[in-house]
Amino acid sequence: MKSKFGALIALALAGSVALAGCSSGSSSSSATAASETTANTPQQTGPHTVTDHSGAQVEIPAQINSVAFEQIPLVSTYVAYFDGEAPNIVATSERLVNMMDDTMLAEIAPEALDVDTSFDNQGTINAETLLGIGPDVVFNNARNAQNRGAMEAAGLTVVGFDTMGAPTDTYVRWLRLLEDVYNEPGKNDAKIAYGDTLINDAEARASRVPEDQKRSALIVMGANKGMLVVAGGQDGWFTDRWAETMNFTNVTADSQEGTMPVNAEQLQAWDPDVILVTGKGQSSMTAAEILNNQVEGIDLSTLRAVQNGEVYTTELGMWNWFTPGPDAPVAANWIGSKLYPAEFDDVDLVTMTQDYYAQMYGHQVSGERAAKILDPDAGLR
Repeated sequence: MKSKFGALIALALAGSVALAGCSSGSSSSSATAASETTANTPQQTGPHTVTDHSGAQVEIPAQINSVAFEQIPLVSTYVAYFDGEAPNIVATSERLVNMMDDTMLAEIAPEALDVDTSFDNQGTINAETLLGIGPDVVFNNARNAQNRGAMEAAGLTVVGFDTMGAPTDTYVRWLRLLEDVYNEPGKNDAKIAYGDTLINDAEARASRVPEDQKRSALIVMGANKGMLVVAGGQDGWFTDRWAETMNFTNVTADSQEGTMPVNAEQLQAWDPDVILVTGKGQSSMTAAEILNNQVEGIDLSTLRAVQNGEVYTTELGMWNWFTPGPDAPVAANWIGSKLYPAEFDDVDLVTMTQDYYAQMYGHQVSGERAAKILDPDAGLR
């Protein structure tokens, strides 16, 4: 993100609300399979009906020549669906465009950011403005029934995508629903199978850790007014699901919130083994700032994770790596490597990232760029 500290926190919290809906390496055979995808052009589908993640039956028009994204972080999955391109996007909320800034998505498919945001440039949608832009289909957060109702009342075709659940599952459900929308069943089979291989291996490695050796972790979303903004323990929230899949204890598990500000006393009571900091664009800080106790207004130096140097962050990949997105298979391995390095000591994350981006997005990432995604604080600790 290019904005200053306060704006970054606002975006982090806004992105979390949007997610809640107002509520080891690859084989050559999988590389070949993943490259055998269809052309990067939406198919002419003919009218058909799909069941979206809200359970609604939606009639899809004969041709989809324009799409809009309303408060749903789906664009990176859309780019994966179209092999590194973002065809026919005509409108997106301004907040989502801001959150895509400085991501790999912006580098791979910059056309996704050059769209009309006039229907939602202050966090509140104007359905009539969106109708005037004229998308054939609008993709929205399936949990935001109010916005959906307004758009449908204006005559727009709306398909809802659910944001809750394990990030390692969510991006697959999103790809499958896109297959339904574009009437291309099985288009992503090879990509999903490749991702499953990485996810299954990561989960198997983490599961080998005995119960009495499970580590505790805190995920930081930002900082504001002398407090850390952390990911909470809301049921189905990404923190809760990462803890289940990667076999760690989420210290905020007893909370019922998606994100929440916490003071130094609460942080000390939790005293996690590891602190994971969300990437730039969600968080306003780096791991180095926490390790060097440079977060204004709060003393973090007494925390065990800080004293042991176990605070880690990622650069932005296609999206923030903790929340739902198609980078989830690599993110699972990154989280595992930070929590249980002995179990992941033979996993080459740089090569995995390069290979994954080539197969999922058709994009070549240099070793230097991949290393920066994995550890933007290298040399700053």
